[in-house]
Amino acid sequence: MNACEYWQLFLETGAPEAYLMYSKQLKSEENHVSDDSRHRLAGDGLQ
Repeated sequence: MNACEYWQLFLETGAPEAYLMYSKQLKSEENHVSDDSRHRLAGDGLQ
């Protein structure tokens, strides 16, 4: 599940565990996204 799916689960259930899972997944997604264009392949980007 991604952060959006966990957030939807929280909104539907109000379960605090779902919010904690959402927070953890959101941090994980933020940490695994690179904004550094130096590590991209040539031709990988906007054309």
